[in-house]
Amino acid sequence: MIFPGLKKLEKEFGFKDNGTLIYGFIKNSYISFADGNNQKNVWFRFPVKLDEEDRQKISAWQKKGYANAISFFDDDIYDIKINFMEFFVPFKVSKIKEIILDITDYISQKYPEAKLQCCGNNCSSTENLEVYDVDGSPLVLCPSCAERIKNEIDNAYEEEKLVPNNYLQGTVMAAVFAIPGILLSFFFFLLGRIASVTGLLYFYLAQKGYTFAKGKLNKIGVIIISLVSLVYSAFGTFISYIGIIIKEVYKDPSVKAIPFKEIFGYTISVVLYDPEVRREMLSNIYITLFMCGICIFVSMAQLLKKSGKTKMKKA
Repeated sequence: MIFPGLKKLEKEFGFKDNGTLIYGFIKNSYISFADGNNQKNVWFRFPVKLDEEDRQKISAWQKKGYANAISFFDDDIYDIKINFMEFFVPFKVSKIKEIILDITDYISQKYPEAKLQCCGNNCSSTENLEVYDVDGSPLVLCPSCAERIKNEIDNAYEEEKLVPNNYLQGTVMAAVFAIPGILLSFFFFLLGRIASVTGLLYFYLAQKGYTFAKGKLNKIGVIIISLVSLVYSAFGTFISYIGIIIKEVYKDPSVKAIPFKEIFGYTISVVLYDPEVRREMLSNIYITLFMCGICIFVSMAQLLKKSGKTKMKKA
C-alpha cells in the first residue's frame, strides 16, 4: 500500500505507480520508492558504477541523520537502497525529495554523458530501454532482455504444467499432518480454554502435509488444503468433546467395569443429542471454523499469488 505522502511525490516527479512501487526517471538515473513496515524505501539505479567519492557523497545523508540506512549492494553494481524510518509520525517526503534531487543532480553533473544500462544479467545495452513490470517489479530492460525473460517465464510455466499434480498423495498427507491439531484441541479443552485457536493451526499443518507429498500448489491444491483444514476444525472439536466427556465419566469408579465400547457409544449420544452439550460444542465448532476461515482467506491469497504465472508487461 502506498500512502498519500509518496503519492504526492509521485505527482511532483511525474512518476508511474503499479500499486506497490512508484517509479520513473530523473535525469540519467532510475528511481523507485515505496512504503514499507514503519519505513519508506527508495531505490536508485545509476548509469555508472559508483566510485569511492560517489559512495561518500551518498553516505553523507546517513551521517547527517536523515537516512536510517544506505545499502550499497555490491562494489560492481549500479544500485543502492535508502531506508527512512518512521517513528509514530510519517517521515517528511520533502526531505526524501531533497535527497533524491541532490543525488540525481550530483550523478548527472559528474557523469553528464553516461546513459542508464539494461538491468538484464550481463547486459550493458543503453539503447531502446523501457520499463517492464515483471510480477510487480518495474525493471529497465532492453528489447532482447525483455524477450529473453518473457521466454524464460513461458518455458518455466510450461515445465510446471508437466509436473505431476499428486492431488491424492497431497490430500492423504494433509489429513495425516493435521492429526496433531486434534491433540492440541483436546489439550485446550482440558485447560478449560476455547480451542478455536487450533483453527489457525489446521491450515498450517494441512499445508505442510500437502507440500511434503509434493502436491501441486495451484488453485485445486489450495482448495484441497482448505477443505482438509475445515473438516479437521469441525472434526477435531467434536473428537475433543468426546474425549473430555469420557475423561469425566471415568472419574466415577462405578463405570470402570463397563466396557469402553458402551461408554464411547454413550458419550457420542450425549454430544449429539444433549441440548446443552451440543449447543456448546457447535459454538466452539463455529468459532474454530471462523478462525480457520480467516487463516484460509489470508493464506489462500498468498499461495495463489505464488502459484500463479509470473506476469510481465510494459509498464
